[in-house]
Amino acid sequence: MSSLTWVFFGVSQEGSKSGPRKNLRLLKANYIKEFTFLRQAEDPLDLKNCYLDLFSLQAREESAIRQAEIEAERIGVGVTAEAQNIFDALSKTLPVRWDKTVIVVMDQVRVSHPYFPESVSGGTPAANERVKKVLELERKRLHARGSSS
Repeated sequence: MSSLTWVFFGVSQEGSKSGPRKNLRLLKANYIKEFTFLRQAEDPLDLKNCYLDLFSLQAREESAIRQAEIEAERIGVGVTAEAQNIFDALSKTLPVRWDKTVIVVMDQVRVSHPYFPESVSGGTPAANERVKKVLELERKRLHARGSSS
Protein backbone atom coordinates (compact mmCIF):
# COMPACT_ATOMS: atom_id res chain seq x y z
CA MET A 1 0.00 0.00 0.00
CA SER A 2 1.43 3.36 -0.96
CA SER A 3 1.04 6.49 1.09
CA LEU A 4 0.35 9.92 -0.25
CA THR A 5 2.42 12.80 1.13
CA TRP A 6 0.99 16.28 0.84
CA VAL A 7 3.31 19.24 0.62
CA PHE A 8 1.27 22.19 1.71
CA PHE A 9 2.01 25.87 2.02
CA GLY A 10 -0.72 28.21 3.12
CA VAL A 11 -0.62 31.32 0.96
CA SER A 12 -2.60 34.47 1.51
CA GLN A 13 -2.39 37.70 -0.41
CA GLU A 14 -2.26 40.91 1.60
CA GLY A 15 -3.09 44.46 0.64
CA SER A 16 -4.11 45.77 -2.75
CA LYS A 17 -4.55 43.37 -5.66
CA SER A 18 -3.59 46.05 -8.17
CA GLY A 19 -0.03 46.84 -9.15
CA PRO A 20 2.93 44.65 -10.00
CA ARG A 21 4.00 43.97 -6.40
CA LYS A 22 2.04 41.89 -3.95
CA ASN A 23 2.68 40.86 -0.38
CA LEU A 24 2.20 37.16 0.20
CA ARG A 25 2.27 35.42 3.54
CA LEU A 26 3.53 31.83 3.45
CA LEU A 27 2.83 29.37 6.24
CA LYS A 28 5.08 26.33 6.62
CA ALA A 29 3.25 23.03 6.53
CA ASN A 30 4.71 21.77 9.82
CA TYR A 31 2.95 24.63 11.65
CA ILE A 32 -0.49 23.57 10.43
CA LYS A 33 -2.31 21.35 12.92
CA GLU A 34 -5.48 20.89 10.91
CA PHE A 35 -7.26 22.37 7.94
CA THR A 36 -10.54 22.10 6.12
CA PHE A 37 -10.72 22.27 2.35
CA LEU A 38 -13.44 24.80 1.49
CA ARG A 39 -13.02 25.29 -2.24
CA GLN A 40 -10.49 25.72 -4.99
CA ALA A 41 -9.55 29.39 -5.24
CA GLU A 42 -7.78 31.28 -7.95
CA ASP A 43 -4.03 30.84 -7.79
CA PRO A 44 -2.75 33.83 -5.74
CA LEU A 45 0.55 33.55 -7.57
CA ASP A 46 0.70 34.65 -11.15
CA LEU A 47 3.45 32.20 -12.00
CA LYS A 48 4.30 33.97 -15.25
CA ASN A 49 5.19 37.18 -13.44
CA CYS A 50 6.13 35.86 -10.02
CA TYR A 51 9.63 35.73 -8.61
CA LEU A 52 10.37 34.47 -5.12
CA ASP A 53 13.88 35.04 -3.85
CA LEU A 54 14.19 31.86 -1.80
CA PHE A 55 17.64 32.79 -0.46
CA SER A 56 16.27 36.09 0.82
CA LEU A 57 13.23 34.36 2.34
CA GLN A 58 15.46 31.80 4.06
CA ALA A 59 17.75 34.55 5.40
CA ARG A 60 14.73 36.45 6.75
CA GLU A 61 13.41 33.28 8.39
CA GLU A 62 16.79 32.53 10.00
CA SER A 63 17.06 36.12 11.22
CA ALA A 64 13.57 35.98 12.72
CA ILE A 65 14.39 32.69 14.47
CA ARG A 66 17.65 34.13 15.89
CA GLN A 67 15.77 37.22 17.12
CA ALA A 68 13.06 35.05 18.73
CA GLU A 69 15.75 32.98 20.48
CA ILE A 70 17.44 36.14 21.78
CA GLU A 71 14.13 37.45 23.07
CA ALA A 72 13.28 34.08 24.66
CA GLU A 73 16.60 34.11 26.57
CA ARG A 74 15.56 37.41 28.12
CA ILE A 75 12.51 35.83 29.74
CA GLY A 76 13.15 34.31 33.15
CA VAL A 77 11.78 30.84 33.84
CA GLY A 78 10.27 30.30 37.27
CA VAL A 79 10.59 33.95 38.30
CA THR A 80 7.98 36.44 39.43
CA ALA A 81 6.67 39.30 37.31
CA GLU A 82 8.57 41.65 39.64
CA ALA A 83 11.83 39.78 38.98
CA GLN A 84 11.23 40.01 35.23
CA ASN A 85 10.50 43.74 35.55
CA ILE A 86 13.75 44.22 37.47
CA PHE A 87 15.65 42.26 34.81
CA ASP A 88 14.07 44.33 32.03
CA ALA A 89 14.86 47.58 33.85
CA LEU A 90 18.49 46.56 34.51
CA SER A 91 18.90 45.50 30.87
CA LYS A 92 18.26 49.07 29.74
CA THR A 93 21.55 50.23 31.26
CA LEU A 94 23.62 47.11 31.88
CA PRO A 95 24.34 43.83 30.06
CA VAL A 96 22.30 41.14 31.83
CA ARG A 97 21.31 37.51 31.38
CA TRP A 98 19.48 34.87 33.36
CA ASP A 99 21.22 31.97 35.10
CA LYS A 100 18.12 30.04 36.13
CA THR A 101 16.50 32.49 38.60
CA VAL A 102 19.63 34.59 39.19
CA ILE A 103 20.22 37.80 37.24
CA VAL A 104 23.85 37.93 36.06
CA VAL A 105 25.04 41.47 35.39
CA MET A 106 28.17 42.23 33.34
CA ASP A 107 29.00 38.50 33.46
CA GLN A 108 30.29 38.86 37.01
CA VAL A 109 27.76 40.29 39.45
CA ARG A 110 24.84 38.09 40.58
CA VAL A 111 21.49 39.28 41.86
CA SER A 112 19.51 36.55 43.63
CA HIS A 113 15.94 36.38 44.89
CA PRO A 114 14.43 38.60 46.35
CA TYR A 115 16.41 40.95 44.05
CA PHE A 116 17.22 43.66 46.61
CA PRO A 117 20.59 45.45 46.86
CA GLU A 118 21.44 43.06 49.73
CA SER A 119 20.99 40.17 47.26
CA VAL A 120 23.92 41.36 45.10
CA SER A 121 27.13 39.32 45.18
CA GLY A 122 30.30 38.74 43.18
CA GLY A 123 32.30 40.90 40.85
CA THR A 124 34.69 43.67 41.69
CA PRO A 125 33.71 46.01 44.52
CA ALA A 126 33.13 48.82 42.00
CA ALA A 127 30.91 46.64 39.78
CA ASN A 128 29.06 45.31 42.82
CA GLU A 129 28.35 48.85 44.08
CA ARG A 130 27.25 50.01 40.62
CA VAL A 131 24.75 47.14 40.34
CA LYS A 132 23.45 47.82 43.85
CA LYS A 133 22.93 51.50 43.01
CA VAL A 134 21.19 50.78 39.69
CA LEU A 135 19.08 48.07 41.33
CA GLU A 136 18.03 50.41 44.13
CA LEU A 137 17.07 53.15 41.65
CA GLU A 138 15.18 50.71 39.43
CA ARG A 139 13.27 49.23 42.40
CA LYS A 140 12.26 52.76 43.46
CA ARG A 141 11.17 53.53 39.88
CA LEU A 142 9.18 50.29 39.60
CA HIS A 143 7.59 50.85 43.02
CA ALA A 144 6.63 54.42 42.09
CA ARG A 145 5.20 53.22 38.77
CA GLY A 146 3.28 50.44 40.55
CA SER A 147 1.79 52.72 43.20
CA SER A 148 0.75 55.34 40.62
CA SER A 149 -1.27 52.76 38.61
